[in-house]
Amino acid sequence: MADTILAVCIGTKYVLDASAIDRIRECLAKGGLVVHPTDTVYGLAADPFQPTAVERVYAVKQRPRESALSMAVPEVEDVFRFGVRTPLAENFCRKNLPGPYTVVLRATPAAPPALVNRQGLVGLRVPDHPIPRLLAKIFGPITTTSANRHGQPSPTSCDEAKAQLGDGVDLYIDGGPTLLGAESSVIDLSGPKAKVLRPGTVRPRV
Repeated sequence: MADTILAVCIGTKYVLDASAIDRIRECLAKGGLVVHPTDTVYGLAADPFQPTAVERVYAVKQRPRESALSMAVPEVEDVFRFGVRTPLAENFCRKNLPGPYTVVLRATPAAPPALVNRQGLVGLRVPDHPIPRLLAKIFGPITTTSANRHGQPSPTSCDEAKAQLGDGVDLYIDGGPTLLGAESSVIDLSGPKAKVLRPGTVRPRV
């Protein structure tokens, strides 16, 4: 049975002790899957540089392989390690990140191949939540996708994620209900103008 780590919320901060952080890091390093809270919905993290871990994400979610996964990074500047910097992208990210947005950019050579789509694009997030940013900081970039089965509602609590994914994942981090309760907006910034591919609950600043 998958284990659960409780992240204690104190104001706007969450407390994870050193042993919990070590377990999470070890799980991801071994190709494991970790469910965690974000600012939007509960997410499913894996090492995007391990193709077998990425395939596990697709399998447990029953997600079509042609639907690319995004990844989370800890800081805004990290977006441009993996996505090509343009004035449009830099302006958008400076105004809106961290926040409930997934930005789609032309992938750089540093981007994990398993997350780059056929058009050479990659999706990136800097969540406005300390837990996924901590994971991306202590481990490295992580996949970011809702912790649900394809076509089912995105979970806004750890229990909802467990009800859908069960023991298909290795570790759950329970941080209570998510703040926004809806998926991120997806904004394509790879061209000359921003395109909203999926609207979210918060309107971006442009």
